[in-house]
Formats: sequence, structure tokens, C-alpha cells
Amino acid sequence: MVWLGLVLVVAGAVPALAVDGDLGGVDVTVAGAAVMAVGAVLLVAGILRLRGRRRGGLSGTAAQAYYRTSTGKVVAMVIAVVYIVSPVDLIPDVFLPFGIVDDATALTWLLFALGQEYTRRSRADRRVP
Repeated sequence: MVWLGLVLVVAGAVPALAVDGDLGGVDVTVAGAAVMAVGAVLLVAGILRLRGRRRGGLSGTAAQAYYRTSTGKVVAMVIAVVYIVSPVDLIPDVFLPFGIVDDATALTWLLFALGQEYTRRSRADRRVP
């Protein structure tokens, strides 16, 4: 769910920010913004699932080996998604290239953090007997 959300956010950003006009009677900017919004919802839902508990009963060493993402990191990831999708930025996008760089930096950090969390989870899953 997280990776699909990331793809939709990036795929929606291109027409929302770079293309102007209509395509088959549909405003491309509005369609891109809608795709970004759907991607953001999927991405936030996937990030919130990182904090969730594993289904089924775990006991003893299996419960200790299971890795859970900290609340602070989950909150930071959700804030990064909102910042990327939000039209309100610290540096407005009209000040090229600096306006785009702050969003790209937030996206890069988010990708790094998600990759780190999945690596940690896969290592914890391999340790479970």
C-alpha cells in the first residue's frame, strides 16, 4: 500500500505541477491533484499500518523479535507526506529551483525512512523462530 501510494503521489505531481490544459474534456491539473490526493491517502494509511501490531498470538522470543516503528517516526513520515502534497511550503514552488528542492528533500527522506523501516522489519521477521 505504501509503495502504490508513493507511485500515485509522484505520478500525480507531474501533471498537477507541470502540465496545463485539458485532455478529453478533463482538466489535467485537477486530475493530477486528484491522483496525488488518492496516493497520499494510501501512503498515510500504509505508514499508519507500520505502527500496528502483528495479527495472531506472539509469545516469548517471537514477541521480542517483532519490530514496531516508533510513534515519532510514524508522525514524522505522515507530516512529510502532508508537506509534499500540500500547496503550502516553506519555499513556494514559484521560486525555481529552490521551491522544488524542499519538496524533493522531504520525498527523499521519506523514501529513505520507509526503506529503513522495511529493512528492519524483514530482519526481525527472519529472526522469528
